[in-house]
Amino acid sequence: MVENGNQSRRDVLKGTAGIGMIGLAGCLGGDGDSVDMTVGSSSSGSSTYGNSQAIQRVVSQESDSINFITQDAGGDPQSIRLFADDELNSYSAGNYILNQALEQTGPFEEPDDVSEFPQHGFGHLSLNLYWMALEDSDIETTDDLPGRDIYALPAGWGLRAMTEEMYGNAGLWEDLEEGVVNFETSEAASALEEGRVEAFVTYSSNYDQLPSWAVEIDSRADVRAIEMTDDYIEAAEDFGGAGYEEVDEIGGWDQDVQGGDFPKHTWTETYPYLFSSEIPADAVYELMDICHEHYQSMQDANPTILDWDDPDNFTFALTHTDEIPVHPGAADWYEDHDVWDDSWTRGDE
Repeated sequence: MVENGNQSRRDVLKGTAGIGMIGLAGCLGGDGDSVDMTVGSSSSGSSTYGNSQAIQRVVSQESDSINFITQDAGGDPQSIRLFADDELNSYSAGNYILNQALEQTGPFEEPDDVSEFPQHGFGHLSLNLYWMALEDSDIETTDDLPGRDIYALPAGWGLRAMTEEMYGNAGLWEDLEEGVVNFETSEAASALEEGRVEAFVTYSSNYDQLPSWAVEIDSRADVRAIEMTDDYIEAAEDFGGAGYEEVDEIGGWDQDVQGGDFPKHTWTETYPYLFSSEIPADAVYELMDICHEHYQSMQDANPTILDWDDPDNFTFALTHTDEIPVHPGAADWYEDHDVWDDSWTRGDE
């Protein structure tokens, strides 16, 4: 059944407006009004938030037709809920947490499920997650983590839920959980500097950039990677909710964090932007054009921004395409740049 074009796991459902009914200030066309894209972007300090701010800055310089508005939602699950509650008209979410929302698992189990979803836009972020410890700690491998004070990212983040489920499935989380210390990323550097935690999960964005909170750790605390042992490697390899990748080295850090001559095992997540069907196709198309043509200016503001000169770099995070269609504006852009995949579904306007 079709109701205004947005997609759910059961039906194609209605689109939404933005925050407090201001998501669409107008539509592109004769009256000259601009379109507001109010974009849920995890939380301040995250890589998603940094990317959105960089896009917002350049869009404000290059367009009189669209306003890209970065919204601190407090995490991916909150972005999904805010959209379903008509408080946002766009968001970025990791594919792990998006899958939970579609499948009504984790934080989206009934009665906390959502039924309204936006349409696919384009990918903007890939994360490689890994374990690190204080340089002077005696923690050498992940086998040393149980019973120690550790930081596993904020409790409200999709990345935290993904990590918990990954290790929970392997029977490892119960031993880790006893030592987990919860706080926001803004406290991470001081917590390590003061020795309140000895080890932590962090990530590099698009292989060689750090989120702002990890940059602060880099400047205030001596840290190093620790080796993932077989049980932890198998947990990542066997987990269907995330990717697994072995990299040559941990990227993005100014200090030497390699921690020794051992393989760097990571678990991975990818992130698309998604847009309400009520956002005009022309607006999404123009946004993608700006990203394609001015990505270097965005990189000046935030080096995590992808090289969007290559149209293929817009498509890598489009998953769940059987359940979530591609926004008409994005579909037009992909077709015009010869990267449309015939297995995708074009969304209704």
